[in-house]
Amino acid sequence: MEIIESSRRSPISWLSKSCKTIKTLHRKRPDVLFVQNPSLGLTILAVLLRSYFRYLLVVDAHNEGVRPFVRSGLFVQFLTRWLLRAADTNVVTNDSLANEVSAMGGRVLILPDPLPTPNFTQQIDVSPRKKKVDVAVICTYAADEPILDILAAAKLMPEKIFACTGRVEKFESLGLQAPENVEFTGFLTDQKYWDLLASASVICDLTLMPDCLVCGAYEALSVGRPMVLSSNKATEELFGSVAILTESEPSSIANALQNAFKNEAEISRAAIKEAHVYQNTWQSNAQKCLQEIEAQKQRHER
Repeated sequence: MEIIESSRRSPISWLSKSCKTIKTLHRKRPDVLFVQNPSLGLTILAVLLRSYFRYLLVVDAHNEGVRPFVRSGLFVQFLTRWLLRAADTNVVTNDSLANEVSAMGGRVLILPDPLPTPNFTQQIDVSPRKKKVDVAVICTYAADEPILDILAAAKLMPEKIFACTGRVEKFESLGLQAPENVEFTGFLTDQKYWDLLASASVICDLTLMPDCLVCGAYEALSVGRPMVLSSNKATEELFGSVAILTESEPSSIANALQNAFKNEAEISRAAIKEAHVYQNTWQSNAQKCLQEIEAQKQRHER
């Protein structure tokens, strides 16, 4: 894997990273190239360079790379459809996105994310008396996050402590007011982030994107904590047995959180068991995807 970065934030930055990408491709000469969309720019570049470098192009298409939400203009939608058709194959996380890619004429494989490995500074005691916060709210204050509704839900639960992750500067730029029971962690190191998740009673990660499987769901499963997630088909299918699902409305969010508190011990036990099942299933599915990509590579080389 190659990570190409630039400290600049301008068209010059895009040109700089594009040149570095081309140099890397010249040096590596990959038979198969994996790229992630977003970045829209990187995926466009990978498609344009494919005929020259003759690699098999596999695009890891996140929700925004299938259904543009944050940047949803007509031109971006046109580019998105073109890229999905142009890739040799697209990897998406769920059936709903896969059906959409297929309908656009794209080739697709389905593979949710693997469970991340928690990184703790110490052994965490998650017994009630040791809890640091009641609700860990995973957020970056992006356009798809119903942060205003989450804050309103917190106001309905003044006895509970909410800890919101993400950069405080981004929250402040929104001009919103938070109730007194909401704390802001700021950007956390990897270890402190995992410590927060493991020590919270409930993990909450909500999105307005349809059929979006949020990172916080995988993380909550990794630490065996109850999770409150947005109600959509993809989330219900993958995490429905160990998650409380909610609509993005303050009273619904508050009710879901109260339900998670009430059944915390039971949900935690189920999440720990489900994590083992998930890992085994994911390994099997990942192997099948790799075999299919290898078969495509061999056909591509003929």
